[in-house]
Amino acid sequence: MTLSLQFFSLLLMVFSGILVGAIIEGTRFVTGSFPRRSYVYKYRIVLEIFVWIALGLCSFFVLFEVRDGVWRIYDPLAQIVGILLYDQLFQPVFRLIGRIFLRLIIQPIWWIICFIWLVVNKTFLLIWTLISFIFKPFHFLFQKTWHLALQKKPNIRYNRKYTKKMK
Repeated sequence: MTLSLQFFSLLLMVFSGILVGAIIEGTRFVTGSFPRRSYVYKYRIVLEIFVWIALGLCSFFVLFEVRDGVWRIYDPLAQIVGILLYDQLFQPVFRLIGRIFLRLIIQPIWWIICFIWLVVNKTFLLIWTLISFIFKPFHFLFQKTWHLALQKKPNIRYNRKYTKKMK
């Protein structure tokens, strides 16, 4: 193994540590923004454990691609250095990029979805109002005839002498 390959893998591990820090902070931000009664908020620790496991597997995959899975003692130390670099240097930059992404990409898409939902909802409400307005007289007639149909019919005997009493 050449020295340049070891240096490249060291820089790759530092970079993967920076990405690990960004992904963990992003996961904590997203799960913390859910309402307190939601399942995502209740099980955020389990979700974070799964994210940590996935990140560990991804780090091993990077090592496997670069050095055929050979693990050296400086690899986790390089990742820890990357996480600390993220925390000290890159966190404000990533947060700024995240806010810009949220304002320029996510919020306009969310507003478009809310507007489409509002238009569809109001259209169905208008159609329902028109249909109920058109059928209101028929509903009144149906209600009155249904009421008459459900009334108990009187027991009329034309000739009491020849009819048997019903018990």
